Amino acid sequence: MSWLERATLAQALRAVAIYAWFLSRPAPETLERLGWNMLMLIVLTIVVGIAVQVVFVILSVATGQERENWTEDERDRMIEALSMVRAFAFVGIGFLAGILALWQGWGAFWAINLFFAGMVACDITVNLLKFWRYARGL
Repeated sequence: MSWLERATLAQALRAVAIYAWFLSRPAPETLERLGWNMLMLIVLTIVVGIAVQVVFVILSVATGQERENWTEDERDRMIEALSMVRAFAFVGIGFLAGILALWQGWGAFWAINLFFAGMVACDITVNLLKFWRYARGL
């Protein structure tokens, strides 16, 4: 497994762990509390993502498995772009589902949760697609 595959898999596992932890918590009673929780989740995801990447680089260098070439080539840019295009479809689906929930009169709580589900699916999907493309050598 290459360095890029391991780094991408670590980010995918980070996303799954954070969202599993977030979903295991009791649901907030008010929309204000739900908004605050989601804002904190975004901050937590960014901070933990940076920390995982830093720890991963340190461990890779310490074990002698560091990346040979630290430049980004055309293949890396193509894999990133293709993965993001596919994953952003989930954000659009979540947004559309939230709008449809509002249209059906389900309320803001369901709409926000559907938006959130689309973002979660996007974050996990982008990392898994990148891992799959690196593993196949595309």
